[in-house]
Amino acid sequence: MTHAAPLPPITAPADIMLEARTNCAARATSRGKPELADAFMRCTQDAGWAIRHEVAKLLAERAS
Repeated sequence: MTHAAPLPPITAPADIMLEARTNCAARATSRGKPELADAFMRCTQDAGWAIRHEVAKLLAERAS
């Protein structure tokens, strides 16, 4: 089995990162996953697809 290369770190302004983490944590909380919400706020989920998607969405909104 081959493994994919690790993703590069997310590069976004601090305010975007905070908003993305807050949004992802809120969604996790609403789904009954407080541990995951806490992980988002402790920045331990930054390699995941959820935070990457949220950052990309916020950057696109800011650009438009």
